[in-house]
Amino acid sequence: MTILNAGMRRPTTPAASAPASQDWKTRSVCRGELADDFYSTIKSRKERARALCVGCPVIVECLNNQRQSDDAIYRWGVGGGLDPEQRRALEVEELLGNVPNLAMARVLVSPRWLWRLRQLKAGCRSLEGMTAALRKDGLFVDEVTVRVAVWWSGGEGSRMSRLAPGDKRTWRAQLRDDYADVVVALHELGARRADIAAYLGIPGTNGAKGVSDVLKAAAASGLELAA
Repeated sequence: MTILNAGMRRPTTPAASAPASQDWKTRSVCRGELADDFYSTIKSRKERARALCVGCPVIVECLNNQRQSDDAIYRWGVGGGLDPEQRRALEVEELLGNVPNLAMARVLVSPRWLWRLRQLKAGCRSLEGMTAALRKDGLFVDEVTVRVAVWWSGGEGSRMSRLAPGDKRTWRAQLRDDYADVVVALHELGARRADIAAYLGIPGTNGAKGVSDVLKAAAASGLELAA
């Protein structure tokens, strides 16, 4: 979502204070579109906004600009093809040293490769599996770059692997069993509970509550946790 739509925006959006001298905004495809689509909580409207972003020639510039405007705690709206929780997850990725190659992510959602990305989303249980398959296809990609491309294409891009057939655990049980060490490590790096939940792909109040439960269990078992 670019500043060119500011007249239709709610006044509290962070991007309203972005510099007006950035010429790339004149090439955005969301010019003249209804701003409410970009700030709606309705899934169909969010998907409509994201679809505009994916076909936009300045999606990379828009995402970088949006992230500069995001507040560490409060953020909202689709910007640069990502929703607030996805941008929050990207902050944690970079905290871990995982910086996406956004130019390569654009390649993955281009007409030439999008079919392959969708095929892998359906057939692979994890980002690791998707990345390995794309490398075999001859692309030099890493997991966080693939993750951004999956988000842009409308997928979840969760860091938690899809459960194997026959595995009937809930996501809370999977979080506790398979990702407790990740939760504790991110907590010790200073990531907030909501940030950790977004990183793992379980955003929202329930995700943050699940992370809190894991941290409480870790503390009860004697693990050292940062304050």
